[in-house]
Amino acid sequence: MKKIVVFNHKMSLLYDELYNYIERTNNIDTDNDIIICPSNIYLEAFINNSQWSIGCQNFNQNTDFKHTGEISTDQLKSLGIEYSLIGHYERIRDFKESAITINDKLIAALDSNIFPILCFGEDIDENYREELPKQLDKYLKDVQNIEFIIFAYEPIYAIGTGTLPNKEKIKEIITFIKEYLEEKFKTKPRILYGGSVDSGNIEDILNIDIVDGILLGDLSSNIKEVERIINKI
Repeated sequence: MKKIVVFNHKMSLLYDELYNYIERTNNIDTDNDIIICPSNIYLEAFINNSQWSIGCQNFNQNTDFKHTGEISTDQLKSLGIEYSLIGHYERIRDFKESAITINDKLIAALDSNIFPILCFGEDIDENYREELPKQLDKYLKDVQNIEFIIFAYEPIYAIGTGTLPNKEKIKEIITFIKEYLEEKFKTKPRILYGGSVDSGNIEDILNIDIVDGILLGDLSSNIKEVERIINKI
């Protein structure tokens, strides 16, 4: 079954590595859906030279064009950007991004025909059956066209730690999320797993039939690791 593979570069990939990365990713042979989310300063280079779909890591949801240093959905669409990450835990932690802001960004992205990749997840001391519905209800409030959202489940304790749930736990949680979204929002969601994914565990994760793909973080700018990962899918 075709999978969705999202590479979130975060703040990595230096300019002198840029075109080698694009060339080598262009040479990857796969039938899976690849989405690369580089730093904003490299978006044009990827749009003009990469054969894969390109997403941004963040944007400003406001439309008054008065926010210095920010990027708007109109600018993204004019460049040809198809996807955007929304709600990544690092933005909640470091920039105090609220559920209201995440909700506004979802609406702004969908209004601009940008496919959101919505990140969500619980911490290790939280009950996922209680925490995840609360998050999703807030994020999806008054959101139309939910079927165009790609959901990315990222348990907070797994992000950048090398520690992730076992296969049975991942399957249990994503099954719960899918059933919740289908029942409450009448949609059949595509759900990725993210959090400490690498070439050593990706096969185990993607062998879980209910997982629709993966969101890879820090390692996604390491071209050798990217090649290993794609070759294992």
